Amino acid sequence: MLDKKQLLSLLLSLGVLCCNVSLAQTTQTTQNENSGTKATESKAQNAAGNKAIYKIVNSDGTVTYTDKPASQAQPMAFDDKTLNVVNAAKAPVLPPPAPNKAKPQYRVSIVSPQPEATVRNNLGEVTISAKQTGTPKAPLFRLVFDGAPYKSNSSGLFKLKGIHRGAHTFKIELTDNTGKTLASSPTQTLYLHQASALINN
Repeated sequence: MLDKKQLLSLLLSLGVLCCNVSLAQTTQTTQNENSGTKATESKAQNAAGNKAIYKIVNSDGTVTYTDKPASQAQPMAFDDKTLNVVNAAKAPVLPPPAPNKAKPQYRVSIVSPQPEATVRNNLGEVTISAKQTGTPKAPLFRLVFDGAPYKSNSSGLFKLKGIHRGAHTFKIELTDNTGKTLASSPTQTLYLHQASALINN
């Protein structure tokens, strides 16, 4: 039989032991919780490129995700299989743009007759000449007489026959081999005079 002193000593020993066991259990639980939280944060950090993602449920029920910890923030855990990592494609290296080629400057002018010139010829013969002043050289000269294409050649010299008396308009165009107009002179007017047969009689 234990006397009172021995019984009291035993009870005190048992109480200290229980306290130590309870404290050890509490410490282990806290460590486990901290370990779980750190693991969750670690997963969240790995999922966001080593930056933790937190979920906050607001008072109105809306959910906010942020990378800044808060008092009510819960770290998010992401499964490695759900990660969607996309590697950015490298931008192709484009060649430098080709320099713009200068457009050819085609020019043509009428040498004769002069604007508003009077040509006297009873046979209705008129000579029109033109020259090219721009570069490069165009393949063809084209005479447009009284609003209609008359003839084309490579010399720029045109001899017309059978032209009726009166006023006539004309211009010279530079063209390529397909007939595309490259340049044009201003339109001029000439006046063809013919002697009257009544006057000569």
